[in-house]
Amino acid sequence: MFWGSMSGKYGKGPGLFWEKAWKTITSQTYCEHIFPVVWNYLYNSETPHMELRFQQDGGSGHNAAATLIYMKDRGVVPIFHCPFSPDLSPIEALWDRMKDILAVLHPKVHRSSPRLRAAVKEAWDSITDAEVRDLVHTMHQRCLDVINAHGAYTKW
Repeated sequence: MFWGSMSGKYGKGPGLFWEKAWKTITSQTYCEHIFPVVWNYLYNSETPHMELRFQQDGGSGHNAAATLIYMKDRGVVPIFHCPFSPDLSPIEALWDRMKDILAVLHPKVHRSSPRLRAAVKEAWDSITDAEVRDLVHTMHQRCLDVINAHGAYTKW
């Protein structure tokens, strides 16, 4: 499993492979392995943040009470959105872009291939900060389109 981050201000953040040794994603493993990567990315920038707003999917490890307390203690405010609405998550477009990159650069790499990890990293690295910022700036329109579609399909 590959995890990635992005920011409307800073662009593409770090990507991280979820290692098998970490087992399943629980509140504890999420706070140990993923959250520090997010924290370092956002807080090691040149501009200090007064309050971070953080969007993540509805995974149980992400939204567990212990995870939310952990985030709150560090000044991070989660953004809650419809759990079945990928239209409201700009990173979904990055996953599609990575699949396109992989199909072009590594068409013969399969899920079970040992080369897959390197290919995924290469695809992630080829996405630019400008692409990420452009996606984040579509959020207002994405929200309006989902509202106007009464939660149904949108172009996003």
